[in-house]
Amino acid sequence: MKKITDSEMIIMKIIWDARDTVTSGYVLEHLPKDISWKTTTVTTFLSRLAARGMILITEQKGRTNYYVPAMSEDAYSEKAMRDVMHGSGLSSIKNLIASLYESDDISRTNIAALRKWLQEEGYDKDNH
Repeated sequence: MKKITDSEMIIMKIIWDARDTVTSGYVLEHLPKDISWKTTTVTTFLSRLAARGMILITEQKGRTNYYVPAMSEDAYSEKAMRDVMHGSGLSSIKNLIASLYESDDISRTNIAALRKWLQEEGYDKDNH
């Protein structure tokens, strides 16, 4: 999976949140208030996202394409995280969490929640 840009992510969030087919017009109407892209900009981003396999064109009516996401937001997040871990050499989840903690991107509360989840899933100290 090819990494998508921040601008493309804005469009993906709109598509994921729609939970239905969308058009370029729909995307334009739902852009954050501080973004004022032209129709051509949005259609370019939609074309790129379709070429990357992030969205699918389900229907064409005249010059209007109808788009749906090719994967859920959760599936994308999981895949992106795996790609980052493998691509950056972070083969150890311990190193990833330590890095997040040292950069203040994860809190003690987050770590406690992770520890609790691991215990609930049966990954306690004695059961690797």
